[in-house]
Amino acid sequence: MLHSSLRELALQANRCESTAAARGILSEAQELLRNALRHRESETELTAWFSRLVSDVVRSPAIASPVRLTGAVSRGDAIPSMPITWLGEDEQLLEILESVGLKGRQAEDEFLAWRVDAGYPVGIGGEQQLLDEALSLRPPALKVVNGLPDPDSEVDIESYLLAPIAGIARWAAPSPRPTLDRLEIAIERQLLSPSESQSLAAAWETAISIAMRRWLANMDGRSTTLDNLPALDRTAYGAACRLVAQTFAAISARYSQESSDSQETLDPQNVN
Repeated sequence: MLHSSLRELALQANRCESTAAARGILSEAQELLRNALRHRESETELTAWFSRLVSDVVRSPAIASPVRLTGAVSRGDAIPSMPITWLGEDEQLLEILESVGLKGRQAEDEFLAWRVDAGYPVGIGGEQQLLDEALSLRPPALKVVNGLPDPDSEVDIESYLLAPIAGIARWAAPSPRPTLDRLEIAIERQLLSPSESQSLAAAWETAISIAMRRWLANMDGRSTTLDNLPALDRTAYGAACRLVAQTFAAISARYSQESSDSQETLDPQNVN
């Protein structure tokens, strides 16, 4: 269970009556989050807490924003280094977020992924589109030198881990819920094997953990190489990248084969 200070602040989030109060809660949330990370609270629990708090502030009487949140914050996956994304326009919301050191942005609503994370229906053919989009995020293999990850390789948590995993999870369970929950549903829907789901979940937790620690150290947004990560993070990052690459290879091969088989079945030349 999260510390009482976190729970108490969360209760105030949807009651903000002024923009000053909203700014105060968003600022205090980041301080409490830093303290919780120093005390080794669960990173995934903290992302859910932070996401809910931000969502409640946005909907509070102080802001009453007309926008529809999407992306990490609507799923319950947000950390302060990630942009808070929404469908619609709200310059006041953007200004409030920037005033407390958070990033905000308006999403392009024609992208299905944003609409799905915002809670809109997938629509006809949408799941195949989500799969295609997810597979297009397949990260390249880490460069290897003498059998080990190249220490000069740039660390890119978003492109190598977070975006690909979130993409597959979104396809597997297209509704606004945490990525880890979506991966569990993928097993129930028999879209991913238990080992594939577990591999992606482990890689996701590693990515969130490293991203949180980099934010805590004020290193988020700065490029770095593998060699500059702490030893434990370097090992964990390399292992997570391998898990994601291997899992994506298996998923891509399986669904590419299924697509080919389906096309052969529908080909008039193959119909008796």
